[in-house]
Amino acid sequence: FPVSMFIVAGRSMEPALYMGDLVFGVKVAYGVGDIVVIEGASRMGCIVHRVVDIGERSVTTKGDANPGPDNPIDRNNVLYKVMLVVPRLLWIPPVLGVSLFLGFRYLRSLLHGAEIGRTLITAVLFFSILDIVTMTVIPVFHVHQTIEVKRPNIVLRSLSLSEDFRFFRAVYGSISLLEFKRVEWVRINASGREFTPSEFFIENDTLLVAVPQDVYEALYANASGITSSFWVYCKILFDKGDLYGYYPVTFAWRKLEVNVVNNTFVVHNPNPVAFNASFEIQYYDLDRFNRPYYIGSDKFNETLQPASSFVVKPEKKGIHCYVIMRYVLLGNNVMESRKVDIVGG
Repeated sequence: FPVSMFIVAGRSMEPALYMGDLVFGVKVAYGVGDIVVIEGASRMGCIVHRVVDIGERSVTTKGDANPGPDNPIDRNNVLYKVMLVVPRLLWIPPVLGVSLFLGFRYLRSLLHGAEIGRTLITAVLFFSILDIVTMTVIPVFHVHQTIEVKRPNIVLRSLSLSEDFRFFRAVYGSISLLEFKRVEWVRINASGREFTPSEFFIENDTLLVAVPQDVYEALYANASGITSSFWVYCKILFDKGDLYGYYPVTFAWRKLEVNVVNNTFVVHNPNPVAFNASFEIQYYDLDRFNRPYYIGSDKFNETLQPASSFVVKPEKKGIHCYVIMRYVLLGNNVMESRKVDIVGG
């Protein structure tokens, strides 16, 4: 039908529509913001909601009092655009008044045996009862209608430092209904001081922050044990909200790693700060009785850069040597010594 009438039987459109209001729908064009009648399980259970989005083939509606929109539906499921609303207080009292009046007349006709009046009253009572039943049944459909509310979601999966300590990484996952816009700001707090990174960005759902070298220098200068910590604060903007992150980062200060590889002395600094080390290479040869004796030494100092390796290659003197390295770690003197064979000596 080009025109139809419906009775509001739910609370999802309050305060625009109240339960018991009469709405008149017309088959005309509609747009975003219009209230429409949507085909439900049956014509007895249509849904009256407001249009919030119109796609090429779908329409998304929402009850004004509902927390979220309905699932998109085919445009053919929209039956009418609501053109007129009659508040319940304007039509229910008159209908009840007329019903009571006709009911009183019906009782009088029964006493006088008026067949025409009896038939008319019977018809009115029938439709009145049908109307009451309709108003009772329809709310059951709406009250038990389940509206799925989809909420934006994001999960922090891991926090870590890159192997060279240059970058802090926060890996996110299970991202839904969110579109990344930008990282607005990042701050780092270390040893009671605040630092501003020179670079930060999102790459493949991962926040990458360039950690200033001054952060590690401040931590080492104030270290009271083998571990140190700092905090990364950030604000990330998404299309549906903002994410504020407060991420702790803890790492350990470690001894320099020493190995003899291919007749060389290799030292690796696994820490994010440089260490000043002194080296001494003591050379030995064999006398005629195959007894080792000291023939000289070389001494030098070297700054071992953060997260890097340094190779000491002895000169071709004697048959072997001892490489002795000394440095200070957290206020403690550390010495490492390794024997290295001389190739071609």
